Amino acid sequence: MLVMTPKFIFLITLFLTTFLLFTPSSSSSTSLAQQNKYSTFVKISCSSATYPAACTKSLLPYASTVKTNPLTLVKAALATALKSTNATLSTITQLYQTNRITKWEAKVLKDCIGDLKDSMDEIKSSIKEISGIPKSTDKGFALSNAQTWTSAAITDENSCLDGFSDGRKTNSVIRKKIRNSIVSLARVSSNALSLINHLSV
Repeated sequence: MLVMTPKFIFLITLFLTTFLLFTPSSSSSTSLAQQNKYSTFVKISCSSATYPAACTKSLLPYASTVKTNPLTLVKAALATALKSTNATLSTITQLYQTNRITKWEAKVLKDCIGDLKDSMDEIKSSIKEISGIPKSTDKGFALSNAQTWTSAAITDENSCLDGFSDGRKTNSVIRKKIRNSIVSLARVSSNALSLINHLSV
């Protein structure tokens, strides 16, 4: 006859508790499977982007929100581009406000700030067009507008570098910092445009 000592009862309880805690429920397994599905969707979608690695890195955190919706993925890509533009604008504004720049550098930075503000407005317009597609009576026209706005944003971003490429001597540290920021931003925006171009409406 099995004697149910307090120690034995404790060990049984501990075993059952551990078993329940570390055995995934069916709902947890389903959730994990769904998350893997959503992540795979983002990776496959990004494989056709201009810069696949950068696309995957920036959009994978949104996988659970995007699920397998191409339109939502594009909105996430544009939102990421807008956030990146704002961060770059902040960096360049700080450089512009420092006292350690020449008058020429101040002029170039001021022009760059204007370009980035235009870029932000254009990305916002693109987001508005993409968001309106589900209820639009002319989805193709809305998509075309989004492509135009995003292309314009990329042009403005690249224009920021024009002032540093006319042969005038500029601070190498400032030039490198701006170039790195703009190149990174342009890649994010280019990926957003690539996803828009692959969108079927």
